[in-house]
Amino acid sequence: MNRRAAGIAVAIFFLAILYQVLQISGSTTYVNQSITDIASQLFSIYLIPFELISLILVGGIVGMLYVAGRED
Repeated sequence: MNRRAAGIAVAIFFLAILYQVLQISGSTTYVNQSITDIASQLFSIYLIPFELISLILVGGIVGMLYVAGRED
């Protein structure tokens, strides 16, 4: 694997995480917690963290299947 490309990918990943963490405000008060409100926030405000977590989980599953399927 190209080490330079991997380093750039890791740097972009951490910059995206840092950007999202800096956007968090500490004065959030939830008044209504219905399923539709949670879904609308999940797919609007928290779309990028939701997608990043899904990519991390898929990568973990693929890695687990790769390691489990290898015959030494």
